[in-house]
Amino acid sequence: MSFVFVCLQNVAAQTDKGSTGEPAHITAEILHLESIRLSNHTDFIEGLNKLDSSLGQMSGYQVCHFQFLRAYQKAFAGESQQAVADMVHIIPLCDDLRARTRLDALIANITAISGDYNKASIHVDNAIQNAEQTADIKTKTIAYSGASVVYNLLDQHELSVKYSELLYNLEPNESNKCHVHYSKNMFHLDGDQKLPDLSEIESTAQDCENSGNTLYAQSIILDNVKRTLSSNQIDAAVIQQIQTIIDDIRPQISVTPYKNIQAIFSAIEAKFAYITGDYEAAEAHGLRTLQLNKNLGNTEQLIMALEVLEEVSIAQNNFVNSYRFLHQKNTAELQMYDQSQAKQMAFMTVKHSNLAKVFEIEQLNQQKAVLELEKKLAKQEGNNQRLIILLILTLLALVFMWLLKIKKQHDYFKGVSEIDHLTKVLTRKAFEEQANALLAYSKQHKQVINVAIMDLDLFKTVNDTHGHLIGDWVLKNVIYAIKDKM
Repeated sequence: MSFVFVCLQNVAAQTDKGSTGEPAHITAEILHLESIRLSNHTDFIEGLNKLDSSLGQMSGYQVCHFQFLRAYQKAFAGESQQAVADMVHIIPLCDDLRARTRLDALIANITAISGDYNKASIHVDNAIQNAEQTADIKTKTIAYSGASVVYNLLDQHELSVKYSELLYNLEPNESNKCHVHYSKNMFHLDGDQKLPDLSEIESTAQDCENSGNTLYAQSIILDNVKRTLSSNQIDAAVIQQIQTIIDDIRPQISVTPYKNIQAIFSAIEAKFAYITGDYEAAEAHGLRTLQLNKNLGNTEQLIMALEVLEEVSIAQNNFVNSYRFLHQKNTAELQMYDQSQAKQMAFMTVKHSNLAKVFEIEQLNQQKAVLELEKKLAKQEGNNQRLIILLILTLLALVFMWLLKIKKQHDYFKGVSEIDHLTKVLTRKAFEEQANALLAYSKQHKQVINVAIMDLDLFKTVNDTHGHLIGDWVLKNVIYAIKDKM
């Protein structure tokens, strides 16, 4: 924490130096370090350590930019929370939009990965707004690149495509073209469209590989192979094609430092081995996936591996393990669903906040217009009265439309929270609220209320005999049958 305090002092002390210019050699070194932070981490760290001695010579912007690089270093080393805390402290002291944009973009990236979706949504929005207020091309590219990455993490893939295309239009190079490929691939996988041919995917990934974006190249290939293996029918030609892809990419995966990529590949190997009938290899790869995914949370590769392990256990007549893996898979799927809802809620909250700000600005502008009209009231009372009435009606209409929109959103989220996602009937909390209201009404009006209660006999036997998935199916179909009779 003492390091952060010293940095804040330097920012405050050096803010005035911007008027006298920035030391050019320090700017050059900072830009050089930024250019190698993704490709040569050792030289990057050494360069940062050397720059420590030049803190007293830096302008306010240079100190903020330097702190951005320090925060990136901490995040890369796994100190994500401390990196975010450092940047949150320093942002208010950075007047230069270039520095603020970098800091906001990095905070958004780190918090999106760590699951703080509200903070990620706020800071990516700040980065975009700051970038739009400056003509600096580099700042805009950082904001658009960050937005593309963060919106993918927030499952807003259409927005990710938009900002990756803005990035490419701003700087049409091979690296930014790869951003577009990756975002469009995520958007395509998120939809229900027919999957592209794997040879086409390999060509797209090769473009990313040629531009130096190995991580994106591997992700594009693995995500499409993973989705292909999840389909119900795979012909022999596709099986052979997948086998070739797995063999070709295995040497790269064996040396990658990214655990997530390793876990996805291991899950793919488990699924492929199961499909081709090699249950022993499928089990080994599945268990390895669980180990690799240990600190990654609930992921698609985790669910794929658990599904394979469940099927292998059934094939081996090991129903204890089968039930255990099925339970873990169901739990992971539910938690991923909750996580998806949290992302959507965070995104909508920030968007509504922005709408409220826009409305507030519009309202202030309208109030200013009213004051100006009042000054002219003495000379043009008749005309001004009509204008004021029109203005008031406009304001009321805007207020009404805004309140209606807020109410619709409130009703939507209230409805989502009151309905059980499995059976599509009221949750216990929602049922109790409606029942209490109905009882109060009947008591007030002295009316009789009839309640029918039904018990599903031997349901535990269904779960114990056929598993919870069949139990879930029974529950849903009982509800459907009751609804039909009602």
